[in-house]
Amino acid sequence: MPRSSIVATVDSLLYKDVLESVLLCTINEEPSNGSNVYLPETASTNSKKWTKTRIDQALFERLRMIDPSSHLISSTNTNRSLERHENITENRCLYYLSACYQRLARERNEFQEIFNDLRKLFIDHSKTAITLPDIYDGQNLSKQWLELLVESRDNKLLCEYIDEVNNELLRSITDEIRNFYENIFRYMYQNIQSLDYFSNELITYISVLIYLSQWSGLVQIIFHISHPKTLSNRLSISHQIHSANGRTFQDTLIGSFLCKSSLPSSPDKPYIFFDKPKPMNERDIEIMANTICQPIKIYQENLTLLFKAIVKNADVRNYVLQWIGDCLYENQEKNKDWTPRDPFIGFVFVSDGFILNLNIILLHLTRPFAEPYSLKLLKINPIYCINQTKHVHLKELYKQTSIIPREENDQNVKISDVTFNFITESFFMAHLSYSYSINRLRRILGKINDEIPRIREAYDKSVNSYGKNHENTRQLDDAMEKDLTIYFNIRSVLNEPCLLELSNALFTATCTWLVHLALIPSTNSNTIVEEKLNVIQKLPLKFKPNRQLSYIPEFVVENIICYLKFLGQYNEEYFQSIASSINEYVNFILVFMGDANRLRNPHLRASLAEVFETILSCDKSNNSRSFSVAEAIFKEHPFIEHLPRVLLDVFVSIELTGQAVAFDQKFNYRRPMYEILEYLWKYEKQRVKFQKLASSAERHIEDAEAPLFLRFINLLMNDANFLLDEALTYMTRLKSNQESKESGEWDNLPEQQREELENTFRNTGRTARYMNIMSIKTLVILDMITQEIQSIFCHPTICERLAAMLNYFLQHLVGPKRQNLKVRDLKEYLFEPQKLVAKVTDIYLNFAKYDRFCAAVSNDGMSYNEQLFPQAIEVLERIRHPPERITAFLQLGEHIKKIAAQQKDDDGMYNDAPEEYLDPITDTLMSDPVMLPISRKILDRTTIQRHLLSDQTDPFNRKPLRMQDVIPQVELKRTIEQWKASKHR
Repeated sequence: MPRSSIVATVDSLLYKDVLESVLLCTINEEPSNGSNVYLPETASTNSKKWTKTRIDQALFERLRMIDPSSHLISSTNTNRSLERHENITENRCLYYLSACYQRLARERNEFQEIFNDLRKLFIDHSKTAITLPDIYDGQNLSKQWLELLVESRDNKLLCEYIDEVNNELLRSITDEIRNFYENIFRYMYQNIQSLDYFSNELITYISVLIYLSQWSGLVQIIFHISHPKTLSNRLSISHQIHSANGRTFQDTLIGSFLCKSSLPSSPDKPYIFFDKPKPMNERDIEIMANTICQPIKIYQENLTLLFKAIVKNADVRNYVLQWIGDCLYENQEKNKDWTPRDPFIGFVFVSDGFILNLNIILLHLTRPFAEPYSLKLLKINPIYCINQTKHVHLKELYKQTSIIPREENDQNVKISDVTFNFITESFFMAHLSYSYSINRLRRILGKINDEIPRIREAYDKSVNSYGKNHENTRQLDDAMEKDLTIYFNIRSVLNEPCLLELSNALFTATCTWLVHLALIPSTNSNTIVEEKLNVIQKLPLKFKPNRQLSYIPEFVVENIICYLKFLGQYNEEYFQSIASSINEYVNFILVFMGDANRLRNPHLRASLAEVFETILSCDKSNNSRSFSVAEAIFKEHPFIEHLPRVLLDVFVSIELTGQAVAFDQKFNYRRPMYEILEYLWKYEKQRVKFQKLASSAERHIEDAEAPLFLRFINLLMNDANFLLDEALTYMTRLKSNQESKESGEWDNLPEQQREELENTFRNTGRTARYMNIMSIKTLVILDMITQEIQSIFCHPTICERLAAMLNYFLQHLVGPKRQNLKVRDLKEYLFEPQKLVAKVTDIYLNFAKYDRFCAAVSNDGMSYNEQLFPQAIEVLERIRHPPERITAFLQLGEHIKKIAAQQKDDDGMYNDAPEEYLDPITDTLMSDPVMLPISRKILDRTTIQRHLLSDQTDPFNRKPLRMQDVIPQVELKRTIEQWKASKHR
């Protein structure tokens, strides 16, 4: 027999075996072994020869059978083997073809000669079924395919089959193929709606998408149907929302995965955890938080794997970035300060869980280059933030406020030929989404944290007044329970360790990069090629900043600030664990906090002071003391010597913003600065820097622009004066309120009016408490500084104000008016008059050797009298102040009394001074008269110097004024001096 005939015979036998062992079919009405599906049409053919074509016909016949079980025949052999295949009668087209493929693959060696032909046969039939679904009318092929995709995650051969089909199917995507996969994704969308983020089934669906992402065409379909602009193709099964808004991104396939979280996906859904938090102790809360965080981490890691798999493919990366950019743009209003429980935002914008998950994904995508001093950071292109072309996927990023003002020619940049790399895009997307998600959640957390004590106070009051079962009491109890539920859920997700680690990585890298930009000198070009990251060599930076800094949005800096402040308030333990990163933050603070040319917003620079204070305060709470971050900073950081200058600069800039700054906001900024001052004062090198600043200020005190240290001490005294005066005023008001309440005046008033008075009383108490805290803190700082630095305080510009302020305080604290301050529960309001007296007298003693100061004390006609010091000594003795301090104060008082007597004699000589010799503001004899250029008013140089330290305007017409603009009145000065000399003849 010819060789070709032998081969044909062998193949025929193999094909016949395929019919029975792969297709599980037969043409024999009495099969010899097992059970198979009988194929009558194939059996009716006369041919006894089996070929690929005949197998093709047999397969087609088998696929078209509506009920294969009706054609099932079994062997009558009682010794037949057990059934090997459980899906002999499978009637689902794609299930059957996939099973055939797998059976063939398992017998690959046996059918080696015809394997490729048969493999292609099954793939072709699969493709035909998908592209011509009408052939198999009544079968849901898309649903079958989705189910097979899910099963393939644990089935290597099934996965191989799907690979083969997809490779063939997706070479050219037709409308039929697109519709097929859109239906698959629609079923997936419907299936995941009821699943929670800790569901294994949900993870499986993500793994299916990860698997499918290797085909660019499928990624395009996924993001096409996940974009609200393709409204006709949306997968929505919700009829609640019909408007085209940010929320529509959530109502899509990708959006449905992103919204899975422990946070509610919509306002009408409850929080999963902490439903009854009031009885829970700290251990219970910690356990519950861990219960939340572990599955969150797993779920977010899987989401990240999906997006990583997608963006690896350069062909479809833009689809993903476009989707993210559009989503953030449509949800930008979500970042406004809505009330925590405002349902409006939940129905108009994506959920907090959605935007949080998106941010986690973006943080993961930045992780490969988010390392301090990574050369990859040089690939970040700042022009991205101002370019107004389609190459920028973050729409209208150029409208964001930048950290310094932009030049005019950078206001409308449209560089069409510039494209931006993935590092640039992901860097700014991560920062923007962080601002929209994490920072928003932190603001909500802060508001609720402030609200809970007020509700608890009202609840306790209601219990005392009406009992626990009163309707008002129950409402307050429910409100507190709801607030605590929100509080603990948000706090838990924000403290998730992976989120904190990723955030720290991005922000330390950002600090490095921003410092790098700050160190680039100014140039006319808006693109600069750098081969390595710049590091600080010298401070301060005296050259003009590079224009690239003006491209950077403020939210980049705000993110760093909010992250560190959050750690300081809610997770000190983690703060201490990132000690190795602190240097990058300190570098950033030292470069930007005191440099308005590189960070214009004084509120952001003041917030950097809060951040630095947070670092110090977390160090204080470290009880182990095995390692001190703060000590390492102050002893080892190469540029920490610049902290005094930087701190004073931002202290002064808050006052000189040119904006209306509420006093409580201003002093909230000041408070952390006071803490830093106290801490750095422990180190001699830092004190020496302050002394040098003071000496320099004294040498340049007459300069046109007041020296930094002079402006600082002027504002410090302004603060002390305002705060203590307000504290005394509120304590007097409290005493009056207490007396009215205790006398019964309130008892006969209507309930609403009585409630209003109670609220006013509580608010007065809270304000008094705040003022008392800040006033004593300010005096402590003033005493601390004046122990080391006195000379500049004795300059005429400062001396009289300091003396008058101390006299005023002492008079109210020890004089007859002190009776107005005697309220009940002094400790509740943190009012310590004895401590205040001690601190004020300490400041007096710091200047005991300066006759100019002593003269200024005695010259104060408003508050000083000869009884002032003896009255203060009575208080000091009563509180058992150190005897040596009392003796020193007594001696100072006697010395001032003598100076006062001498001054009285001298002043009597000038009582008849002509009016034109007197300062119009202080009504005292001028020694160095100057004219203001616009108002043409003449006053003493020290008077206008003192005024301009706080207010750079003409006091008579509010026009801008600088010291260098005043006009010396030489002739008038000579005339006054001659008149004074004539009085001594």
